[in-house]
Amino acid sequence: MAQLKNNGTEKSGAFHRFFNWLLHLFQFKSTPKTLNSFDVEELIAHFKITQEAKRLANLGLPAYHTKELTSIENDILKHINASRDQLQSEFTDATQSLETQFADFERTYLHIKAETLSSEFDRKARQIMDTQGAWLKKLAEDALSKIAELNRFKTDNNIQRLANYPDQSRVTYQYALLVFLIALEGIVNSGFFAQGLNSGILGGFTYAALLASINVIGSFFLGKFLIRWLFHSKFFGKLLGLLGLLVWACFVILMSIAISHLRESIIQGLPNPSEAALTSIQEHAFYIKDLISWFLMLITTGFGLGAMLDGIFIDDRYPGYGKISRRTELSKDIFESEFEDIQLELEDLKQEKLSFIENHLSKVRELMFSMQKNIEEKKRLHQKLEKTLNESEIALFALLRKFRYDNETSRDDGLKPAYFNTMPSLSPIRIPKFDLNKENEVISNIQDHLKFSETNIAHLRQEVYTVFDAYLTQINHLKYY
Repeated sequence: MAQLKNNGTEKSGAFHRFFNWLLHLFQFKSTPKTLNSFDVEELIAHFKITQEAKRLANLGLPAYHTKELTSIENDILKHINASRDQLQSEFTDATQSLETQFADFERTYLHIKAETLSSEFDRKARQIMDTQGAWLKKLAEDALSKIAELNRFKTDNNIQRLANYPDQSRVTYQYALLVFLIALEGIVNSGFFAQGLNSGILGGFTYAALLASINVIGSFFLGKFLIRWLFHSKFFGKLLGLLGLLVWACFVILMSIAISHLRESIIQGLPNPSEAALTSIQEHAFYIKDLISWFLMLITTGFGLGAMLDGIFIDDRYPGYGKISRRTELSKDIFESEFEDIQLELEDLKQEKLSFIENHLSKVRELMFSMQKNIEEKKRLHQKLEKTLNESEIALFALLRKFRYDNETSRDDGLKPAYFNTMPSLSPIRIPKFDLNKENEVISNIQDHLKFSETNIAHLRQEVYTVFDAYLTQINHLKYY
């Protein structure tokens, strides 16, 4: 029984030892907060220098005659060398980043300096003239040719007045009036036609609207294209207008007679009123039995007269004068619009330039301040590197002295290894030469530029106005008036 108990205890102890071995296997050793930390107390704790020195001393190590460093000393040396290499790499990356940033600042300053000059404004203004000036010149030539054409037309036709034609809104109104006349005539006449139709007022309106459309539209176009020639200054034009007036009179009279006979045929209930009305017109055109039909003739004539007058006055009464005047005005408007666009672009460019001149001093000062901060940061990094490298040498000396002292005082044999009196050397670290001549030269140039700009800012503004006036005069010469 005791034997079984002992066996169980042994198995339990073996299990605990195996568990503790696994736990130790997966435990992570603590590391310093940063690789390049040279805090002596932190490194002593990390490398367990005191414990390792005593452990080796109990074993009589290192031997008196040995010349090689112990493993812990080698670990310390490797750690400090690795930290120094990392410091050098970080310093190189940081200084390169600062140098790139400074180069960007310098490029920005050169751009601001170039933008301040009036020559830059001249270049941008010339670019506007190159891209839009040629087109403006063509528009000016087109406007001049249209004006000359209009003047020739006025001279040839002995016209001293301005063209009198309605604007677009009034034209729309007059066409709407034309539609209104058709609808009104249809509504008025629909009652006359409805008396003899089975379809009643709807059928009457259909007949009346169709005939009203022919009457009104025909009268309108005769007034617009033929009768207005009555106002022409030449004999042949007046003759053409008189012919148009006769055609319109015949057309309206024929329409009035046709509508009246058609109404009477419908009232009489004839099977084919249109054919009957045509026959009646051919036999006795002016023989109208019903007084209402005579009223219908007068209504038709009145609406025809209104449509004819609407056609005459929808444009200038002199044939062709309204059209050529509108064409000229359109050409002038296009030129004026383009002229105003170019003038506005030049004006915006001038204001932008003047604002830039006013504000560029503060921008350059801010840029110089950023450059000076960049230089100070570069100084700080260099000083920090030198200081940290010195700390690394001190840390190596302190750690090795700590290990060797604890090992020496803990030895039982009283023997001190001979190599304890020497110190290993750290890997050399090349610190780049610290030179700020280029940066200081740039800062000096900026300071000179600020002084010059402060004393010449009024002159810079005047140069911008001079260049602007020169280009404005250049486009003013293109005007047709």
